[in-house]
Order: sequence, then C-alpha cells, then structure tokens
Amino acid sequence: MPTPNGLRCSVDTPQVRPFWGRALALYLGAGLAIYLAGACALFGFLRTVGYPISIVHLVWPPSWHRVGQARGSFFWGRAQQAFAAGRMSEGMLYLTNAHEFDPDNYAIAFTLAQRLQLTHPLRADELYRELIHDHPAQRPLTYQLWFRTRLARGDFAGVEEIARLRLLEDPDNASVWMRALVFVSRQTGEQATLRQLLASEHAAAIPWRPLLGTELLLRENRARARIELTRPWPDIPPYGLYYQIDERIELGDVIGAVDLLEANRPRLDDTAIAALLLHAYATMGATTSRDRLTTSLLAPALTAPTVNLLAAHLIRHPDSATLDRLFTKFEHANLALTDATLESHLALFCAIGVAGDWAKLQTLGAKIRSQIGGQAAMLGVAEAFFRHRGDDAPVARLLPILPMSLEVHYALLERYPAPRPKPARFLP
Repeated sequence: MPTPNGLRCSVDTPQVRPFWGRALALYLGAGLAIYLAGACALFGFLRTVGYPISIVHLVWPPSWHRVGQARGSFFWGRAQQAFAAGRMSEGMLYLTNAHEFDPDNYAIAFTLAQRLQLTHPLRADELYRELIHDHPAQRPLTYQLWFRTRLARGDFAGVEEIARLRLLEDPDNASVWMRALVFVSRQTGEQATLRQLLASEHAAAIPWRPLLGTELLLRENRARARIELTRPWPDIPPYGLYYQIDERIELGDVIGAVDLLEANRPRLDDTAIAALLLHAYATMGATTSRDRLTTSLLAPALTAPTVNLLAAHLIRHPDSATLDRLFTKFEHANLALTDATLESHLALFCAIGVAGDWAKLQTLGAKIRSQIGGQAAMLGVAEAFFRHRGDDAPVARLLPILPMSLEVHYALLERYPAPRPKPARFLP
C-alpha cells in the first residue's frame, strides 16, 4: 500500500507467507500447458502427414528417438511403393531420407547399400562397413551379401579381402570363401593371399593346404599339380573335394575324376554331383551320358535350383539340344515369377543369351517384362550385352542389376573375363 515513505506491504511481518512455491507452480503449470499444446499440435500435424507416431513419443522425452524412427518408417514405406511402381529416382530419394531419419534401422541401411552398389559403390561399401560394426548379430548375413555385390560388380580385390577374413572366422561356410579365393586369384593372377594362407598356422587354414599348394602348382608346373590331384585328400572340406574332381576333369583325367566322385558321393550334395558330372560329360564329349543326366534332372517337376544348375552349365558349355529341352520344360512348367524364382528366370535368360538364340530370348524376355514392372529396363541392358558379346562393356557392369545365383555369376564372369590391367611402361 502507498505510504509517505513509499510502497509498503499491508500485511504485518509475522503474517507474511512465502509465495515463491505458488509462483513456481504457476509458471511450471503454464509452461507444461504450452508444452502439451505444442506437442499435441505437432502430433496432429505429423499424423496428418502420415507418420506412424504416438503422442507419447512427443510428450515423453525418453521416447523422442521414436520420432526419428517413425519418420524413417514413413519414408521407407514411400520408397518401397516408388520402387514397386518403377519410380527409381523417387524411391532413392525416399530411401535416403529414411536412412537419415533412422540410421540404426538395419533393413533400411542394407537396402540403401544394395541400391547404391552400382552407381555409388564406395558409398555402398561404407554402409556395409557400418552395418558390420553396428549390427554384430547380422554380421554373417552382411558379409555374405556384401561379398555377392562385390563379386557381381567385378571388385575382385574386395572379394579377396572379405573371403580371406571370413575363411578364418566363419568355418561353417569355409567352402564358400575358399571357392571365392580360388576364383578371384585366377581372375587377377595374384598369389600373395594363397601363399599367406598356405604358410598360416591358423586352425581354419590348415585343412586347405593340399588345395592351396595344388592351386599354386597349377600356375607353375601342371605336371606336378596333376600328381598332387591324384593323391588322397582325406581331411579336406567339401569344396576341396569338388575342386580336386573339377581340376582333374580340366586336366583331361575325366575317368579318374568320375571314379573319385563315385567313391565320395556321400561327401557331396546332389547339386555338386550333377554339376561335376555335367562338366565331365561335356568335356569328354559324352553326349549320350549328358542327355541321360539331363533327362533325369528334368523328369520331376521343374524347380528353380534345377534351372540355375542347368543354366550355369550351359553358360560354360553351350549346347543347343540341351537348351531346347530345358526351355521346353520351362515353358510347360510355367513357373510363377516371384522374388524367389526371378533368379532362375534370369539365369535361363543369360544361358539363352550366351547361346545367341534370339527367338527364345524375346519369348522369355516378354514374360519377365510383363511381371517385373519398373525393373524391366535391366533386360534391355542384358540383351544388348549378349547381342554384342560384351564388346561394349565388361559383364561386371551387367551382373549388379541381375539377381541370380552365385554359380551363375561365376559362370558368366568366367565366360566373359575382364581384361587384366597391363603393366605400366616406363620410358628409359
């Protein structure tokens, strides 16, 4: 109240009560009301846009990270819709946004890496490394798929890096990694990794010594290598036995190779046995035996693995009669084109392309185009490659857009090897 000495409290001092608590409660209440009103307004906006978000994600601070995940999920869904409709640029934009908002989402990051492998391979490799580091539980799967993408695009040094590492860390799939090492070392001519593994005392490397030693001998002294291939390799893993039989076929010892196969049938799966026998019969020109085996393979209901097996064989050993039988059976079987069977359709497409049978290529191409929507452009690229016999570009530019079995990729890379870089020439 006003007094001659200025404003003074009208309440006696003993009756004064603290008011800071009430003021604080008032301010906090007002702040909370504004916060909740803002959160509700933002929630309404985000839900209107389509984000799968809960009001709790906005109101409760420990749940704020869910907002980014919801936004990532929203753009992930939009990306899938765009890719399905063939709008690739739009899909990539949505997919990139999804990864930015939810960088910890394995499925989003992995899909982005897959999509970038052709146009931005270095960025794809960065994403694969991040996935391996951030998602240890998914590491085996990530390595497997990263290996396949690097093989498809002809990054043999990258394949060697992964295969050498995984051979020592992943004994359950050691045969896959040794197969890759042998293949890429033949493509590049490098021997350093094979020699390092041959000298290694690591428990995972020791069983492979007969194969490693023989592979190196094949490049130096084929007569000695042939002797090594006839020796027993009792403790060799399954691919080692496959390698031993396959190389004896390559060196002309077909009868000895088939005898070795028959003596070790329980150690090989049916696909490996069929592939080796087809190779042996084609090498020795045993047309009747190859026809008989082909008949037995085509007798049951046709399956995608059988198509992949025969397609890989026909890429290595083109034969019009065998291709006609496979194509006729394929047409009669009328396999539905799904994500699971797309690779077999493409494998047969490539086998036909290698044979140069353009009528069959157009027939199968029309079926595939009618069902894969926005991905149909890849068939035009593939057909152009086969018509020009790879004159314009290496096959590694084609394989990343063709999801096929690993063995079909190997067969195509063997048939159309990339030229090795010539050594630099220096002026004196």
